[in-house]
Amino acid sequence: MRIQVSLAAVAIAALGSPSVGAHHSFAAEFSYELSGTIAGEVIEVLFVNPHARYFVAVKDESGNEVIWDAQTRSTNALTRVGWTKDTLRVGDKVTLEGNLGRDNTRKLWIREARTHSGKIIRPDSAGAAE
Repeated sequence: MRIQVSLAAVAIAALGSPSVGAHHSFAAEFSYELSGTIAGEVIEVLFVNPHARYFVAVKDESGNEVIWDAQTRSTNALTRVGWTKDTLRVGDKVTLEGNLGRDNTRKLWIREARTHSGKIIRPDSAGAAE
């Protein structure tokens, strides 16, 4: 009887718990082989886990504005190398270099960011800024 009550309590707790999003591998979204550079204006910043995200308005070859989803490391990892929620802000003009999204998606994994003033910022352990 005691085991049945315990199992029922576990089942109820599991059913009532909010779902947790699974983390995915880098290769599920980004290419190891394809690198690229985008330049535009930051229009939204999500300095949240599991990855900080910067949405950037970029002009395509036809002059049309397209939105790119630029992602990088977790906020915990970024904070350890000197980034804050204000390192890149809405309205900033940036040039971002990194791994392109798979399947021609408008995604970029940021390896380096260059601000309008020319400051280079890297999200890796080699240092946040030069």
